Amino acid sequence: MLRDLTIQNYRCFKDFHINDQARVNLIVGQNNSGKTTFLEAIYLLVQQQNIQAVFDVLNSRGEMSNIKTKLASGQAVNRSKYQFEHIFYGHQLTPDRSIYIQSQKEEQLSLKIQATPTNQQVVIPVAEELETSFLAWELIAYYNQNSQVKISLLRDATIANISSLLSVQSTEINDNSLSLVGASKDNYNLIKTTAITFNKMAGLWDAITLTPKEESVVAAMQLLEPDVERISFTSNPTNNSGILIKIRGQNHPIPLGSMGDGMQRILSIAMVAVSSENGFLLVDEIDTGLYYQTQTDMWRLIFETAQRLNVQVFATTHSWDCIAAFQEALEQSEDSSVGKLFRLSRRGEDIRAVEYTPDELSVAVRQSIEVR
Repeated sequence: MLRDLTIQNYRCFKDFHINDQARVNLIVGQNNSGKTTFLEAIYLLVQQQNIQAVFDVLNSRGEMSNIKTKLASGQAVNRSKYQFEHIFYGHQLTPDRSIYIQSQKEEQLSLKIQATPTNQQVVIPVAEELETSFLAWELIAYYNQNSQVKISLLRDATIANISSLLSVQSTEINDNSLSLVGASKDNYNLIKTTAITFNKMAGLWDAITLTPKEESVVAAMQLLEPDVERISFTSNPTNNSGILIKIRGQNHPIPLGSMGDGMQRILSIAMVAVSSENGFLLVDEIDTGLYYQTQTDMWRLIFETAQRLNVQVFATTHSWDCIAAFQEALEQSEDSSVGKLFRLSRRGEDIRAVEYTPDELSVAVRQSIEVR
């Protein structure tokens, strides 16, 4: 587990440190206090030697675009332009401002991303042609100081290539596809407020179905609809998302898409939670789409799953109901140390974490003391 975290020069965090995280951590704070960025930093850190995580973060924020360029032959091709400058503090690439994310206590991990200007001439394959161009920047990601991945950017901010400097292997970027060094770790998951794709959920379900984890997912769905009996994925996602729910007393399954946003959200969280065994579950705005009276049961389920499957959870919220439900579930837990609330407090460029122990949180909720 991560018991401490340092974030420097990543998005809004100039120099941030947090200590004594628990197994389940609820992160609160005002708008633009860095809650989502905090989750992203953890995701980048734990995805060691996997540069795909950087692209996951950029794509989730829409920090990429497609541009058309003409080759020397006159052929027009589409290229992906990634706005890497936005992950750096101050929204610009500078050689003297590196991103640094580190945990030193229980689990020792580090990630450094450094931007270096260059004017190197390169020849790259594009649309079955060879094109001569000039690099503008090289981004080098250092993982635990013993392996590196380099991203070479052209002057138009498109990618020339990605290289693993440890194995001295180069991965070429073609017009419409991106083949990256490293593979995503299925037990290190970041859920944002947008829906998870059908293909992603279907892949998770393949590993869940006909195992005890399937029972946990069904139990989560029963928090919102007690008559849920079974879940199935169709081979062709055409029935309002391609996920079917068997309801007790109904002769035919019901498409998940017909049952409301809350059912889709709780299914996503439950599936990803049980798939994060021995890993990390990161959820942005965890209460999205969930009725407040179901949230205490949701937290009980998360506490139990996190302890049983050795998952560390970080979740964010703006909601007082979600905070109160978290406190109630924590108070009812046999081990109150399983959860902790942190508030991100921002003054100008400075962001700091304010910790609330279970006792302090209990007093705050009973007396309606604002902690968000």
